[in-house]
Amino acid sequence: MAKCLVVDDVEVTRFTTKEILAELQVDSVMANDPGEALKVLKGGGIDVILLDWHLGKESGLDLLQTIRSEYGSLPVIVFSGVEGEEKSKEAIDAGANSFLVKPTTKEKVEGALSKVGISFTASGA
Repeated sequence: MAKCLVVDDVEVTRFTTKEILAELQVDSVMANDPGEALKVLKGGGIDVILLDWHLGKESGLDLLQTIRSEYGSLPVIVFSGVEGEEKSKEAIDAGANSFLVKPTTKEKVEGALSKVGISFTASGA
């Protein structure tokens, strides 16, 4: 089973995303800030990261740079409530493997995970 680190400072988003991942039979670990996320990553075992663009006063893209320098090619999907081609391009240019527009839905998360090569078995499949 794949394991996803969800980094978002909004509790409702973390809860919703955890529920969606559970439906897709993807294990998940939650972090609400960059420091917590880096502690989880140091423990190993993460297959993919769903990373919020805005983490309170901090930027998910800054955390993305740290992830790239310390963890190389670990798949990272940046997600944000701000949509548009410019935002998607900016995230990809910063090193994200994919960009997902909030609000998250099962279909959006499933598509984004598939796009970065994460295999899973959806409930009822």
